[in-house]
Amino acid sequence: MNKLIIAMKKPKNILVVLLIALISLSTMSCGNRQAREVEDIQSTSKEQTFGELTKYPIPTSFEVIQLINKAGASFIIGICNPVDNAGRYLTEKSKAINLGIYGADLAYSTIYQMKQETMNYMRVSKQLIDELNIGTGFNQQLAEKVEKNIDNKDSLIVIITDSFYDTYKLLVENQKESLSLLVVAGSWIEGVYITSQIALTSRDNTEFIRILANQKTSLAKLMALMNARADMPEVKEIIDLLNPVNELYNQVVGETLTNEQFQKIMEDITKVRNALI
Repeated sequence: MNKLIIAMKKPKNILVVLLIALISLSTMSCGNRQAREVEDIQSTSKEQTFGELTKYPIPTSFEVIQLINKAGASFIIGICNPVDNAGRYLTEKSKAINLGIYGADLAYSTIYQMKQETMNYMRVSKQLIDELNIGTGFNQQLAEKVEKNIDNKDSLIVIITDSFYDTYKLLVENQKESLSLLVVAGSWIEGVYITSQIALTSRDNTEFIRILANQKTSLAKLMALMNARADMPEVKEIIDLLNPVNELYNQVVGETLTNEQFQKIMEDITKVRNALI
């Protein structure tokens, strides 16, 4: 998703403003076309614009963790957010951010075919989605699909990834932009945390350092999206937490990190992550 930049008083719903602008442009360019043609153009514009705005805005935790898996890293037991923590999240903010964190943990468990962990993280993800009152694909039918495909990693990844795309899209559709950004931020934070811990414990961490360095781009996109909604206190809080990490990434050049950069990014992302779980 491209950066959402509004050069006017920030509206409650960015989507509505962009759609109105697009409809206006379409109407001006139609000239003397028949009303039916104008309607068709506007309808198409709405669908295309809405589709762009509801796309998951940065690489998902599944994509990051697949890179880790391909690089030959072993699964680290106990690295993920314990499922027992789910009952501690009482506010919408904490539920949304930890839905993103658990989403990354679910990706990690799924890609490494850890069956019990996959089911556990499916369960707590569904619990948080239900508590956030999001009508989504996380339902009994999804649980049955997961159980049926538990031994088919590729199918499982598609099923679960699609469900998280749907969750993000529904949050945007229901004018809960702040919650959608918190989910994305939580997923990014946990993905980077997992990568940094693997890099720390690996004998040859060259590939994992490269993966970490390449998160500079996705963090820049995430920060731009959140800065556009900095008027929301729950989003501003995450911006403030991530600012030190963002400042570190601004010093990264290319696809590598110095030892000092790696240590600082690992330490700071761990502090952020631990503050949220």
